[in-house]
Amino acid sequence: MKSIKILPEKGHSKTNGHETRANTALKGKDVFTEDHSKQKEKKNTRGKGNTPMRTHMEMTIHEIRNPLTAIGLANQAIQEHIQSDQLHDSIFACTAIINKNIATIETMLKDLLTAGSRDRMETMPVDVCFLIENCLCKTSDRIFLKKIAIHKSFTPGLLVRGNAENLSLAFSNIVVNALEAVKESEGKIWITAYQVKDKVKVVFKDNGSGMEPEVADHMFEKNFSGKLRGLGVGLTHAKEILDRHNASVSVNSEPGTGTTILIEFKKL
Repeated sequence: MKSIKILPEKGHSKTNGHETRANTALKGKDVFTEDHSKQKEKKNTRGKGNTPMRTHMEMTIHEIRNPLTAIGLANQAIQEHIQSDQLHDSIFACTAIINKNIATIETMLKDLLTAGSRDRMETMPVDVCFLIENCLCKTSDRIFLKKIAIHKSFTPGLLVRGNAENLSLAFSNIVVNALEAVKESEGKIWITAYQVKDKVKVVFKDNGSGMEPEVADHMFEKNFSGKLRGLGVGLTHAKEILDRHNASVSVNSEPGTGTTILIEFKKL
């Protein structure tokens, strides 16, 4: 079994705008002309590469696809019951899932409209166990529909500094990835959280199909997906969130055995 350590990415330094203008003036260049040239250059490159807005749009589109998948599964269950004329109480659970996920999509679309006003990530002390429960709530529909067993092992009081909603979303993407790797009615996911010295460790383990080493090496990279219809965005989004929280990620995986993802935070 191969263990892969994935470290947070380091940011790039930015040039001070005032210093640039001062240096340009000293060289006798026209500051307005240089600024205008830069604006023109930005305009010419607009649409190329990954702008912050485009990245946000891609992530949001991915998050919309998760509840839509649950809707599709629920509708399929409804159709099967109707065709066999064996309607029973589970039909109400399916329709409730449809309503819940429609509301989730509406909320996401509203968030998309106001995305520009939330550039700064607010952080505070958060309980990792609360994050896990929240992420399981987000993914409860898919867990229910696929009949997956979830095993939890943790104690309250494991505090880290972070943004609760973002971290819960990162955990949810990891759980969704595990759900898609395990077999219906046979799949199991273990989630463990514990403290070792000044570190809080969170482990997500599944008994799914596992991955070859070359796949595990790239599982957090953008546009890389081992799934036929995958966008290669979900785990990338999770990794970006964890990087912003200075958390490290390690992966253990082997074909036919399953996958284990270890996340390490600095404890408050």
